[in-house]
Parts: sequence; structure tokens; C-alpha cells
Amino acid sequence: MDKRKPNLCENKEECCGCTACATVCPKQAITFDYDMEGFLYPRIDFTKCVGCMKCEAVCAFKKDIKTPTPEDAKTKIFAAKSRNKDVVANSSSGGMFTVFSDAFLERDDIVAACQYSYETDSVVLSIISDKESRDKARGSKYIQAELKDSFNNLIDLLRKHSEKKALVFGTGCQIAGLNLLLESMHLRDRVVLVDLICHGAASSNLWKNYIYKIESEQGDSISYVTFKNKRNGWEYPSVFALIDGKEISIKAYSDWFYMGWSLRESCYKCPYTRIDRRSDITIGDYWGIQNVMPEFYDRMGVSLVIVHTERGMELFNNVRYAIDSRLSNRKDCLQPRLISPQLRPRDREFFWSDMQEKGIEYCIEKYIEHYDTSIKEKIKECLKRLLKI
Repeated sequence: MDKRKPNLCENKEECCGCTACATVCPKQAITFDYDMEGFLYPRIDFTKCVGCMKCEAVCAFKKDIKTPTPEDAKTKIFAAKSRNKDVVANSSSGGMFTVFSDAFLERDDIVAACQYSYETDSVVLSIISDKESRDKARGSKYIQAELKDSFNNLIDLLRKHSEKKALVFGTGCQIAGLNLLLESMHLRDRVVLVDLICHGAASSNLWKNYIYKIESEQGDSISYVTFKNKRNGWEYPSVFALIDGKEISIKAYSDWFYMGWSLRESCYKCPYTRIDRRSDITIGDYWGIQNVMPEFYDRMGVSLVIVHTERGMELFNNVRYAIDSRLSNRKDCLQPRLISPQLRPRDREFFWSDMQEKGIEYCIEKYIEHYDTSIKEKIKECLKRLLKI
């Protein structure tokens, strides 16, 4: 009988690049290659593949597009922020990444989170062993992480240190894939999974090309990059890189991200742009809190914390001494990426065609942040309808 052949990404809209499929493969028959836009997609070596279909079994993205996680009445929603003002000032929102990771680091457990690598100009999922390293992982990254062997490394650590638990942070799609992977290996009960309210995953190779252009012009390498500096407050973030102590704007790259041109095709179909997830906890910015809890508003940021499981609630309760929090609800916490995915730009194909044929400099001039009034109105109307529920 002919062996079965997995279908992992015949349609690019159905692949988020989480690498769960490659990690679970018993024959190491799956590798990830860059496409023309600089995104990583799986490639199967059918001379090695035995047709076990384990890869399809851990493909959470496809499963969740067809059958999204159902609404759970037990879900708890909070506005929260660290009581440490320095932590809030140096975090994307209210500092919950730091607070949660402290709880694990202080008992010598495992923490995994995405960090920016200045050696490779890429974002990688790293095992974090101390608070100094953890602090370097703070902040938003508008670049898709290159996971490579990250899930394998985490699983090896869990098996090697059976007495330890792990806390893992990632995007909704990464965490959903890891969730099924850990379940298949009977390790899920030792891991707390925290996913993010995510705008989308931008091409890692596009960023590398963009920053290479800047470094070539400046004659030196970047020493620091931030996509959400809060020197002007949480709601007015600055984006820049430092080269030899000089601040260099990277707003053009940020524009491509916010407008959706540089996002992966799967981001426009994302099943994790909703309150209910496969994670234990979801964290993000509590946008609009000044309208629903004006007394809790902080110009330096407030986190939205959505607790999905008992495991997540246990962690949240364990850190209450370090935070200020208020109970919220499904209606008050709504924001665009908890309602629907980023809209696919009508001119996305033109952006990538221009990038490949005319280059980055041309796209910097042509593709700048703007908002179609009709899109704004659609979002407003959607929010109004939901707030009336």
C-alpha cells in the first residue's frame, strides 16, 4: 500500500511557520526554507517520510481555522500592571511578561521567550536563565521569529530536568502549535503557555535586508533596536535603532508592518485574533482602558491579561503581590486583534513585486502609513455592535 503523503502548506494561508511539524517528525524529513518574500515554509523530503502523519496531527493552525476554540465561560479577564514603575517603563505595556517570568526564574524553572539577536539580525526563541537575559527579551518585535530547533531544545530540557516546569511566551500560532506538540509528548502539564495579542508576523528576511541597507549607509552595525519605545508615553511609541550612539529612524519598516504589507499570508486568516485561545494566558496592551477604567489608566501602559485555564489562574494568583489589577470583561477589553485578523491590503502583491523589482529604497518612498477611512469606519461599526451585546 502506498504511504500517505502529508499536506502541510499547499495553501500558504494555512501555514504559520510554527515548526511543530518538523519537531514531531520521527525521521527528520521536514525542513524549513525561505520563499520569495522571506518567510519560512516547510519542505518534506518524501524519501525520508514514512507517512505517519504526526506532522498533520500537530498542525494547530489548520485545525483552528476549521474549528476555532469555543467560548469558555470560565475565562477571566483582567487589567493589570506591575507595581514596579521601572518595569512598566521598560515594557511594552504593563510589565506582565517580567512579572510572570520572575515567578519562574526565582525558583530556577525554565523560561522561553523571543529575543532579538544582534549577531544575526533576527528574532529567536531563547531559553532564558536569569533576569538580565530576560530584560533583553522585553519589548515588541515586529519580525517573525525564526524558531528552527527551538521547540526541540525546550523539549530536551524538560526531559533532562524532570523536576522543572517551563513558562513559554509566543504568538498565538506558535503557542497553539507548541500546545499540540507538548500534548503529543505528554509534557503539557509541566508547561504554562502565554500567548500575545498579535498584529501579525512580518518577514524576517525583509527586516534583514532593511537593516543591512541602514547599516551600509551608516557604516556600522546597530547596537540597539526598539519598535515601541515609551519615552513619549505608551500611546505614542517611538521606533528607532542606534548605530554608534546615533538614533536612526526605522519608521518605514514599521509602516509596512502596521499597514499589513509585510505580514505572512496566514496572518490575514489568523484564528487566534479572538479572546479564546489554546494557551493558559493571553497578554497584550489594554487599549481603550481610559474609557472603561479611567481610574486605572497609566500613561506608561496597562496590560490586558486573559486567563484561560486553571494552570494560568494559579500563576496569576501567585504574582498578585507584584501587581495592581482590576477584573474586566469580554466587552470592555475588545480591540481590533481580538475581533478579526489584520485586513489583507489590496496592494500587497504590488508591494512585494516592487520590493523585488525596484528595491527597498523605492518602497520606502512609496509605501507609507495611511489609513483608509472606510476601513476605520468598518472597525468602529464592528466595535459598536460588539459593545451592544
